[in-house]
Amino acid sequence: MTSIYDFHAHSTASDGTLTPRELVTRATANGVKHLALTDHDSLAGLKDAQEAASVVGLRLIPGVEISVT
Repeated sequence: MTSIYDFHAHSTASDGTLTPRELVTRATANGVKHLALTDHDSLAGLKDAQEAASVVGLRLIPGVEISVT
């Protein structure tokens, strides 16, 4: 059995269109087993995403995409 990974996902904590909980739900519905939440310059969505991930059995990998100039 192949696991599906997504190592680059954004939520409404930065420029995504789904809340962290919605993102976890959508990822799970699409077969993702390992998801990295990597919002821009923010860790704000990680708590909600982790709570949702623990309910559905998804492995959440905390991350952040740091903006530089």
